[in-house]
This record gives sequence, C-alpha cells and structure tokens, in this order.
Amino acid sequence: MYWIMFTERKGPEEKRLSGIPSLIDKFNLECNKGEEIDGVYPTIEFTPDEEFIAYTDNIVAPGFAGLLSNKRVSDTLKSLDIHNFQQFSVLLKGITEGQDCPDYDLINIIGNYDIIDYEKSDVILRRPGKIKFIESLSFINTDKMDLPRIFRLTSFLPLVIAHDSVKKAFEGKGITGFTFYKPEDFYL
Repeated sequence: MYWIMFTERKGPEEKRLSGIPSLIDKFNLECNKGEEIDGVYPTIEFTPDEEFIAYTDNIVAPGFAGLLSNKRVSDTLKSLDIHNFQQFSVLLKGITEGQDCPDYDLINIIGNYDIIDYEKSDVILRRPGKIKFIESLSFINTDKMDLPRIFRLTSFLPLVIAHDSVKKAFEGKGITGFTFYKPEDFYL
C-alpha cells in the first residue's frame, strides 16, 4: 500500500520557515520535481526571521523547494535500502539561543509516477494529467508495478508518495513533521 506523505505542522509550536535561501535561488535547486540534480553544491545557509527550537524531524519550509529534514529522516530511508534521493547540506543559522544547527538536509526525492485512478478520484485538473485541486484521491492497483518505495506524484509534484514500509519505519522511529494519509482521506 502507498500513502501520501505530507509535510504539515501539527500545532503552533512547530515552526514554518518563510523565505528562499539565496543558494537555492542562485542555482535554481528545485528538489520538488522528482528529478536528479547534477553538480556539487556548497552548504545551504539560511537564517530564519526568528529563533526557534527545531522540534520536528521535517520542517515546513516551502521556499526550500524540497524536504527540509534532519539526518534521522535520511538515515531511516538508507536503513530501508532506499537510494532514490539526494541530500544537500543545510545550516540553519542562529535558531536556538543564537546557535547554528547543521542537523538538517534539503532532500530531493528522485522519481515521479502517476498512480492516480482519475475515474475514482475527485480532482480538478489544470490540464490533462495535472491536478489543481484535490478533494480525494484513489490510486490504481500498484501490486504488479515496479515502483520505488518513495517518489513524487507526476500529476501533482508537491506530493510525496511513500510505501507502507516507509510509513511503518518513520512511525517506529518516532519521526515527526510528516502526516501519512490514505489517498481517499487527503484533500488540498
């Protein structure tokens, strides 16, 4: 079974970072397309507007154009023998009592697949194969498909799709900052 692995805050104590790091803007590092990024890049430095304590393993940070996750996330993916992702080092400057935090990476999930059953889903399309709004989703039967255990949804690239083994591993390790939705329960 596949789940929607969605980045969202669970409460006001969880931080949402606004802004685009200059390095991401300069090099056009788009880690939300499902495509591999070539090249070697320096550490992405970012100074949030205000100090905070990084409570979650994954932080809501739309300007990063990818997953802003601490090493526990990438370590868990590696422990599952998942390799279709890239990590770019991030230094969050001055977040807790003026201290820098080097524990996070920008994660690029490589691969995108369209597994939507459009007849059973309630979506509004921007154009054929590109979703604009979601009321509920239904996935096609993926049992006989050779899919990676984590990937982006082709018809709506911001969504990360994760196999049940990823969900169980994240929950088993208490990884925070993600919500796993059954497709039919997800709307946006």
